[in-house]
Amino acid sequence: MKFDIDVRAFWDENDQCLAPFSTAKPRIPISYWLDDHFLLEEMRLPSTIRYYNDYAYRMQVNRRCNDILEPAIGRRFYNEDELRISPNRFEVLMGARWEFTEGGTPWLMENVESIDDVKKLIDRARDIDMKKAAFPEGWRQEKESYEKRTGKKVRLGGEFSRGPATMATSILGTTNTCFFIMEEPEIMDEFFAVLGDKLVKYNIALMEHTGNDARQGYSIADDNCFLFPPAQYERFCAPVLQKLFSEFAPLPGHKRYQHSDSSMAHLMGILSDLGVNEVNLGPDIDIRDIRRAMPKALIYGQMPPFKLRNGTYEEIVNAVRYDIDSVGQDGGLVECTAGSIAGGTPLENIRLYMWAVQQFGRF
Repeated sequence: MKFDIDVRAFWDENDQCLAPFSTAKPRIPISYWLDDHFLLEEMRLPSTIRYYNDYAYRMQVNRRCNDILEPAIGRRFYNEDELRISPNRFEVLMGARWEFTEGGTPWLMENVESIDDVKKLIDRARDIDMKKAAFPEGWRQEKESYEKRTGKKVRLGGEFSRGPATMATSILGTTNTCFFIMEEPEIMDEFFAVLGDKLVKYNIALMEHTGNDARQGYSIADDNCFLFPPAQYERFCAPVLQKLFSEFAPLPGHKRYQHSDSSMAHLMGILSDLGVNEVNLGPDIDIRDIRRAMPKALIYGQMPPFKLRNGTYEEIVNAVRYDIDSVGQDGGLVECTAGSIAGGTPLENIRLYMWAVQQFGRF
């Protein structure tokens, strides 16, 4: 079926629709992001390893992709001038390593084979001085160069990280983590205590080095939290979140956001108790169940990414209408995919998604 949308007017109106838990706005807003997987599919690059290792080539590809996206869906989604040298990744400092494979995105991998390796890792991590370890050679000069050439201030830390469950699977390995939380809980208590302490210190180091004193909200992306039964999540992961929120989102109303595009409905009550007030959860969780479990949370959802990629006109429109009819009238819905937009999603489907929100999301 045919539909028509003015994408520039859409985003102009969308900017007027962002007040949470308010119906004094034109319509329900939309929010979505396009990650590396989408870009790699869209641009069909001959070498993904070159994309990640060749800065000039990466910026060129990003610009070309943005030139396609802007007229089609109204925005430029990818950085076209970014830091050439970034702070060292926290998980790598804690013992993980990067692995690059042709055709895929970089992946964090473990160096752990046994619980004895975990004990050694804990001892090493306790000695890390994050104020020194977080910054590679040339970082300060690159930061100053970036700010001079772009006119933008670099402000890092205190706002976002991956969550403790996903970090654990990167640092220790997924299978190892699942076994260790059940069979070696006392040692894992130590691991997560060190993880939380060092993550706070890592964030503070980034903030101090970039003059960032904002402590008004913290977001985590924790896809692998679904691997944890409630008792283990509450024992190991919840204290890490509490440390982060207490330090960086201490006051009522500060943003406490959780993304997890997995089947983690069994953890929603714990997140609610931790004061999580914005969520983007897995596509197989019914949006009505999210609202029941987290009545005060702003819901970013709940379009299944593969339905958006592969669905018919009717399936995409019906999914939007289901979200709106289920929870939209309380003003606490931001229409969003339940996870990032899947690679290979046609731009016309994204335009249809936007049109359906514009058409059926009005107050």
